[in-house]
Amino acid sequence: MAEFRGRALALLIQAVDGEIQRLRALPDELSVPEDEERLVAFENLADDLADAYDLALKTESGLLPYERLVPSQS
Repeated sequence: MAEFRGRALALLIQAVDGEIQRLRALPDELSVPEDEERLVAFENLADDLADAYDLALKTESGLLPYERLVPSQS
């Protein structure tokens, strides 16, 4: 599995969170069945990225706390 530095992880986390928020905000009439599958996939990815970022916080300095990256999760 590829390893990412903390700053790259931070950007990935924010991008994934943005897509999660977009999918959650879709009105029912604009949603297609694949959107629910996509949402679940992005939520699972967000969990994996959070774990990786937690490790990066322990080894790299200058990283923002996770809660500051995804304020909607705090």
